[in-house]
Amino acid sequence: MKFTCSSGQRPLDGYTLKRGVGCGGFGEVYYAISDGGKEVALKLVRGNADIELRGIAQCLNLKHPHLVSLYDLKTDAQGDHWVVMEYVAGEPLNVVLNRHPNGLPPELAQQWFLAMSKAVGYLHDHGIVHRDLKPGNIFLENGILKIGDYGLSKFISSSQRTAQTQSVGTVYYMAPEISTGNYNKQIDIYAAGIMLYEMLTGRVPFEGESAGEILMKHLTSPPDLSKLPAAYIPIVGKALAKNPAQRYATMAEMAKAVELLGGAAPVDVPAPRPVAPPRVAPAAAKAEVQDAIPSVLPAVSFRAQVAELSGSMALAGVLALLLGLLYLALSNSFNWQVSSLTEIGSLFFLTVGISWAVLIPAKLWDGRAGDTWTRRVVMMVLGAAVGAGALWSTGWEAGAIGGPTPEQLPFVKKAGASPRNDLSVAAGYLSYFALSLCMLRWWKMADRHRSQRFSCFPVLAAGFWALLLLCVWPRGETPYGAIALVTAAVIVQWVSPWEQPPPPLARRLRLRYA
Repeated sequence: MKFTCSSGQRPLDGYTLKRGVGCGGFGEVYYAISDGGKEVALKLVRGNADIELRGIAQCLNLKHPHLVSLYDLKTDAQGDHWVVMEYVAGEPLNVVLNRHPNGLPPELAQQWFLAMSKAVGYLHDHGIVHRDLKPGNIFLENGILKIGDYGLSKFISSSQRTAQTQSVGTVYYMAPEISTGNYNKQIDIYAAGIMLYEMLTGRVPFEGESAGEILMKHLTSPPDLSKLPAAYIPIVGKALAKNPAQRYATMAEMAKAVELLGGAAPVDVPAPRPVAPPRVAPAAAKAEVQDAIPSVLPAVSFRAQVAELSGSMALAGVLALLLGLLYLALSNSFNWQVSSLTEIGSLFFLTVGISWAVLIPAKLWDGRAGDTWTRRVVMMVLGAAVGAGALWSTGWEAGAIGGPTPEQLPFVKKAGASPRNDLSVAAGYLSYFALSLCMLRWWKMADRHRSQRFSCFPVLAAGFWALLLLCVWPRGETPYGAIALVTAAVIVQWVSPWEQPPPPLARRLRLRYA
């Protein structure tokens, strides 16, 4: 975007421009610093200056924690008009909504809407209709929501409905009666309903190829409310009524209806008109919200779990065989020291044993809460069992004098082996795999409701601990144990069933008021 002024200029005495912030149909906004060091926003008024200045003048002395503060109106040496106002360092709501194409969490949307409704209600109490409510004019800074851009604001009393000659607002948020020129504060309630719809769904209710098509939908088409959470349907439907008389009488009334959905204490609200949709009771609203967003996924039957476990274990064997053959092919290509298929066979059985040691208890724990350290102890015992199996596969026998030869044990150094002790070798095997399976929460890799089908982080973590323990326990030139652990971390995730987890219930976020 192109700005009239550049950084460092002083169009107004006492203020230095730092950078341009935004351009619009009514002017340009700059971030500036006063000679005293105060950060402000300076708006250069361009088109329709009489409308802009009239709106600013009407709101100049208004004070509310959710309204952008207006400080002064000034005129420079060239006769251009400038508005000195509060600088909001945060981002506009439309930028936030762009990051959430499916809508904000309902509780966050509720809290932001309540803050916005307080500011709009404050304007209405002072006879001011904003006339351009939209996400681009809503700003967020440190959790505080503020409404800005009063350029289209106009004083309209509660009983006044005289014809207005100026078409106002943004087409997506424009109430049907604006086309006739006869409107009052009900157009802000309509725009607030559009914004509530957009915060909850990520899109506006009326879209089209042209402004005329969108305006015609505002006039004739009912909004599609099926995308909303069930509890919000009657509220948004009432706010978007084509007939202004059928909408909420005030922003405060609409805010109370929204607030009730959060379980707040009941507040006396004027009885709705007969033509309005029935308001959902708080208890019913909560139930509908829980039905709309399930907190848990359906349970899997025992027979299905057994079938899944059997399939996962069989598939783990197939993948272990394929990866073992791949390792053999790579070892021949890169001249790695793999003496025979016997070593590949040992690696295969070791990988399968680790995978099964993870899959079986993980299936028993799937969807059940439990103590992490208890599960770690179980994994440690299973790891020791895997180590015992690996030790047995090398030909080690309890009580054998001298134990196996270094060539038989990958975990014994082939070069410079000191006097062999069969008990120390056995302890090395058992403790290595016991600690390797204890250090990580392996069962999480097989959790049906894990966040991703496959993640590299558990694989890297398994490799890290496997190599770290190799630095402590005796090992051979080829770290078969580490290779088997890393391969098992990959296989367990591949063969375990996975379901997309449900969206988490919105965490309650508290707005901070200045």
